[in-house]
Amino acid sequence: MNNKAAWLLATVFLTPHASFASQPIQKACFERLATYAIERPRIPGSWMERPQFDLSPDGDQLIYVERSANVADNSLKDGLWIVDLHGGVERKLISTLQTSSDAADLRLPNPLFSPDGTRVAVVGNRGITIFGLRGEPPNIIGVDDAKIADFLWSPDGKSLAVLLVTLSSYPLRSGYQAPPDWDGASRDAVRHRLVILDSSSGTAIAEAPASYDLVGIDSAFSWSPDGRKIAFSAQYSSAATSGTMGPNIYVWDLGTQDIETYVEHSGPNLDPHWSPDGRRIAYLTADGRDPLTSGLQLVVQGTNGRDRLIISKPDETTGTPYLPNWIDADHLAYVAMRQMECPVFEVDVNRGTGTLLGQQPLSCFGGIKVGIRGRLFMTRQNFENPGEVVSTQRHRWAPAALAGLSSSLRLPWRAEAVSWQSKDDDYVIHGVLIRPNRQRAASALLVSVPGGPAMVTPDSYNDDAPFLPYGPLLSGFSILVPNTRGRGGYGRDFEAAIRNRKDYVEGPLEDVLGGVDYVTKQFGIPKSRLALAGFSYGGILTAYAASNVHAFRAAMSMEGVVDFYSRALLEYGGPNQRAADANMGYGNPYDIGERARLLSQSPLSSIDGLQTPVLLECGESSLGPTDCLKFFRTGNSRGSAPVELAIYPRTGHRILEPALRLDSAKRQVEWLRKWIPTSPLDTEDEDCQWLQ
Repeated sequence: MNNKAAWLLATVFLTPHASFASQPIQKACFERLATYAIERPRIPGSWMERPQFDLSPDGDQLIYVERSANVADNSLKDGLWIVDLHGGVERKLISTLQTSSDAADLRLPNPLFSPDGTRVAVVGNRGITIFGLRGEPPNIIGVDDAKIADFLWSPDGKSLAVLLVTLSSYPLRSGYQAPPDWDGASRDAVRHRLVILDSSSGTAIAEAPASYDLVGIDSAFSWSPDGRKIAFSAQYSSAATSGTMGPNIYVWDLGTQDIETYVEHSGPNLDPHWSPDGRRIAYLTADGRDPLTSGLQLVVQGTNGRDRLIISKPDETTGTPYLPNWIDADHLAYVAMRQMECPVFEVDVNRGTGTLLGQQPLSCFGGIKVGIRGRLFMTRQNFENPGEVVSTQRHRWAPAALAGLSSSLRLPWRAEAVSWQSKDDDYVIHGVLIRPNRQRAASALLVSVPGGPAMVTPDSYNDDAPFLPYGPLLSGFSILVPNTRGRGGYGRDFEAAIRNRKDYVEGPLEDVLGGVDYVTKQFGIPKSRLALAGFSYGGILTAYAASNVHAFRAAMSMEGVVDFYSRALLEYGGPNQRAADANMGYGNPYDIGERARLLSQSPLSSIDGLQTPVLLECGESSLGPTDCLKFFRTGNSRGSAPVELAIYPRTGHRILEPALRLDSAKRQVEWLRKWIPTSPLDTEDEDCQWLQ
C-alpha cells in the first residue's frame, strides 16, 4: 500500500482536529479570540442593506437591533435596544426579538419608530410586533396564509403599508408569449402584494390588485408626506401578459383606489422615495441598460411625472447608488462602492450636482438616517468593528461611534491598502494587507481571495467574513486580500475583465501571484511559506491554483465551483442565466467554442497536476454533494497531493451557525500549520490580555 492510499484510509469527513509537530500556537488565546469574534454583538446587515436602527422623530432616542451569538449552544439572538441620546447614552433592552439554534439564518427585523415616537414596530416570523414605549404590552399583527416581508408606518401612524409574500391569487388559464429576454421564472408562483393594515387592530383597510408584483432592492414602496398616496415599484402582469417589461413605478391613490403609472420608460425602475415636501419622487433606474453590467442611476422626477433629472449614475470608479435617503426637500444622500471603500455622497436635486460627503479608509458606511439639525446617523463596518452605529455633522465629516455600541478591543494587527502592477500591465491591482502592529515581520503569508467576484470590502476580512483571519494572524501569517480583476470600484473595464475576456481564472490568478511577489519582496516573507485560501469565486481560484501553479504550500477552498461546464449547463435557460452571464460570461455551453473554453478553464480539468494539499469546506445543502465531492474524489484518485473534505451540516453557501464557524476556524488553522509550521508571533501580552 502506498502512502497516498494509507492516507486516504485514515481520512474521514469532519475528522477530529489533529495535533502537529510544529510549535503550537497559543490555543487558549486563539480560541478565545475566535469565539469573541463570532459572539461579538453587532448591528446586523451589510452596508448595502437597510440599516437595522431608527431615530425617534424628535431625535432624542435611537432604537437598534443587536445580534449576538453563543458558540456553546450554537445559537444566535437578536435584541431590540433603545438609547437616550441626551441622557449619557444609556441603553435599555426592550425585547429579545428572535433566537435561532442549529439553524442560524435570522431575518432582519427592520425596526421603525411610529411617527409620534411612542411605539416601535419590528417584523418577524409571526408578523409585525409593535412595542409601546410607555409600558404597554406588545401587539402582534399577522396575516393568515401570508408572510410579511416589509412594512412602513403611515405619516399619521394609524396604519401600516405591508408587503405580503403570497401565492398568486389567480390561476393562469392560457399560455403567454415569452420574449427573448424572458428570465424563465413562473408568473403564477410567489408574489409580493401591497396591503394597508390598521396599526392597532391589524384589520385590512385596502389592498393593491394582485396583478402588481412588487419588486425592490431596499424598499419597494413609499408613503406620500400627506399619507394619501403610496408610490411603489412593481412588475405588472395578468393572466394574459407575461409581465416582462419593467418593473415600473406606480402611484396608488388610497382615496380613489386608482393606480396610475408614474414611470414607464425603459427600466428596470425601482425603489421610489417620496421627498419630504411631496414635490418629487427619487428612484433607481437602469434606463434601458442591463443593471447587472451597467449599474443603476439615481433619478429625481416631479410628482407630475415630468421634470425628470438624473442626479447620480455609476461612473468609471463609483458603483450603483445604494440606499438613497432624503436629507431634506432639496438634498439626497446615498452610499456607493469605490476603491475598497463605501463612501457617502450627497446630491443637490435642484442643481443636479453631486459631491462626496465623506469617507474613511477601508470602511463601508450603511444607510443614512437624518437626525435633528441635520445630524447624520449611519452604520459602519471596518476591520476593527463589523457593525456599529456612528454619527456625524453633515457639513463637518467626523463619524464617531456612539458610546456603548462600539468595541473597545484594539487588535494587535492593522489593515492597510497596497497595490501592484498586473503581469500583463493592463491594470493596477489593489488589495488589503493585514500585518502586525509592531515592526517584526510575519513569518508566512496567506492570500485570502473573497467571493463574487465582488469588490473587497471590510466584510471580506473582518468578523463577518466567511474566513476568520485571527487564527492565521496569531500563527505568524500576514494576510493579503486582493481585489483581483473582475471586481468593482476601479472602472468599467476592470470590472468586466472576466466576462469580456472570458478569462475566468488565469488573469485573476496572475493578479494574485503579482500580489504575492510584491508582499514577499516588500516585507521579507519567504516564498517557501505561502498559503492560499478562497471563498466562492475565491474558492474557484484556489482550486485552480492548486493544480496549475506551485507557489503555495497549502490551499483552502471554500464553496468553489470546480466544473464550469456542468454549472453553465445548469444555469443556461434558467432564471439565473442573466446573472451568471453578467458575472462570469459563461455564455452558451452548447456552443462548441464555449464548451471547450469552459472545460479547459475548469479546476477539475487540470486536477491531474494537483501538487498542493487542499482543504475543501462545503455546505451540505450547497456545493458539498456536487462540486466539492467531485474535486475530493478526483483529486485523491488522480492528483499527487492530499485533498481533505469537511462537510458542514444545515449549511448553504456560507457557514452561519456559531459552533460550525468556530469548527471551521480551528480546522483551517490546523491545516495551515500542518503544511507550513510557523512560530507564533509575539504579542505584547502572550496571555492574550489585550482581549480583555
